[in-house]
Amino acid sequence: MKYKLKSIINKCFNIVTLGIFFFLVIAFVLIFTTIRNNRLASVSSDEAVHSISEFYLEELGERRSLAISSHFDQMAQNLDRVFDIAAERDLRTQEDLRAYLETVRTAYGYEKMAAVDENGLIYTEHSTISGVSRYGFVSEEIDEPAVYTTNLYGGSKQLILAVPLPMIPVGDIKLKLTFVQIDLAQMLSEIVEHTEGNETVNCVYYNNGENITEFDDDYEDDDAGQNDAAGKSSRDDGSSDDVQNDEYPENILEELKDAEFTDQHTYNELNSDFMAGRAGFVSYKNDGVVNYMYYTPVRDTNWMFTVTIRESSISNNISGIRDSMLERGAWQIVITVAVMLIAFTLFLLYTRRMQNAEKRHLLSLSQTDAMTKLYNRGGGEKAIRAAIGSGAEGLFFLLDADKFKSINDNYGHDVGDQVIISIADAIRNSFRDGDILMRLGGDEFAIYAPGVCDMEAAKRVVRRFFMAIDAIDIPSLGDRKVCVSLGAAFWTTDESLSFDELYKRADTKLYDSKAVEGNQVTFY
Repeated sequence: MKYKLKSIINKCFNIVTLGIFFFLVIAFVLIFTTIRNNRLASVSSDEAVHSISEFYLEELGERRSLAISSHFDQMAQNLDRVFDIAAERDLRTQEDLRAYLETVRTAYGYEKMAAVDENGLIYTEHSTISGVSRYGFVSEEIDEPAVYTTNLYGGSKQLILAVPLPMIPVGDIKLKLTFVQIDLAQMLSEIVEHTEGNETVNCVYYNNGENITEFDDDYEDDDAGQNDAAGKSSRDDGSSDDVQNDEYPENILEELKDAEFTDQHTYNELNSDFMAGRAGFVSYKNDGVVNYMYYTPVRDTNWMFTVTIRESSISNNISGIRDSMLERGAWQIVITVAVMLIAFTLFLLYTRRMQNAEKRHLLSLSQTDAMTKLYNRGGGEKAIRAAIGSGAEGLFFLLDADKFKSINDNYGHDVGDQVIISIADAIRNSFRDGDILMRLGGDEFAIYAPGVCDMEAAKRVVRRFFMAIDAIDIPSLGDRKVCVSLGAAFWTTDESLSFDELYKRADTKLYDSKAVEGNQVTFY
């Protein structure tokens, strides 16, 4: 006992020591990392500005480029659905089609919408026009949604999303295509998140650097006039401005050809990435101002989406960020130590709980028969001795299977194991949860049922048990039934028999029962 106690104490001491060691190591690493990060934040402001800008702009650029593609995908899906509905409605005349186009346009908030028949005629909510000269794509075979930019009237541009249709009949015509005009500037304003004080500039260009975001106002306005080739772009404050300054150049590649690039970035790198449709990041100085720009391709187009921010927009906040980082670092050390103390305490409690659970599990295994999951002989006898030692009167049974050896000899040990397990299940299903059930070994079992103290109650228990035995059905035995013999003896406080004496009484009556074939019980 002293040896076991000493072993447990040593094990707990080792666990505590190991836990303290890991706690100190982790705390040291966290404190060292926090101090080092704070020092880097104080010393490397320029590097921090560059790193923050690149990370921030890349995240914005990729997310918003994806949002543009997703917006186009959603619009294409919407058009597919509404023309599936149109096919079901069986539109019969061009007037029906125009009314339907007006309904859809209004419902989805499209500025302009049209459908194209198999002859290339374009139908809007107002009229029918021949649009091949304006919209060359109507004569193309389009198999999937596509985005086009059409140039009208001296440089004015329109952005068009075209979606193929499965030749939907409308009277004597068939619709092969639908398209809508997209206001990219408005779409960017909806996609870009409004952040107070944020000065990023968002713009869309062709891969040759030309600004793309300016559109004609009307499909059918023949007096659109001459427009500048300048575009519209979106700021993070949700506004949309005419491109009349360096922030929104007509051609970004031309604009930056003479710019001074910094941090080993080059104009050739920028130009090559645009032409090849690759994402990238550059920093450059224009009119004495350092700018950071991230650019990324828009899926399924030849466009590049750019996000630009001035260095001053970030550097003005660096000092505040640095001070905030220092303060957070100090709090991080305090919180880290507190959390580690709590975690270590919980670890000790959990370890102790796991040790107790392991002890209970090992004790259960040591007292349980592996095949039947009943008590084994040692565990069952211990439980019965404790019960009668506490004065719990009851009935003790001994039982074994009739002619079990012949079952093993004639049918094999696998079938014999099935018989043992079936008898154990019958015992478990016939007796109460508080009864002590054990397998002595082989085909022998013992049961102690506290509270069963008279013959009438005993016979009810035996009758229920024999019914469970009769219900055993093992296909491998064929017509042969499983039968058992029981010997029973009562234990009362009047006699105060020992367990060994009680066992002998039941064992004597078991032999009397085995002299008669079939399920038999003999009481002492």
